[in-house]
Amino acid sequence: MRVMTQGERVWLVLDDGLQIRYQIECWLAAQQDTHESLMMYRVDHWALNRAQRWPLGFYDELSPALDACALALGMPNFLTSVTASDGTIITPEEQRATWRACSDPRAGRCDR
Repeated sequence: MRVMTQGERVWLVLDDGLQIRYQIECWLAAQQDTHESLMMYRVDHWALNRAQRWPLGFYDELSPALDACALALGMPNFLTSVTASDGTIITPEEQRATWRACSDPRAGRCDR
């Protein structure tokens, strides 16, 4: 998964084949009860025609929006450390690296 910035408030999420899959757009929203304005990140499934896009979700921050895109693309969500069989701790960054290298058992069939 790669993320490309497209302007100030738009990010495009690309898969490993460099095809655009999702668009993240930052926009202002208002809470109905308090009328407080806040920033929201809308994640849409990518389509060239704007009318053909449909939402994946709405998020308060960019990081959960990117996590949702990664999860939708098939990458497991590595949020916590894991203990290996020999007792060592595997950090989420190391888990992502082994998954990308196709040496993680959760990767399944590896054709990337």
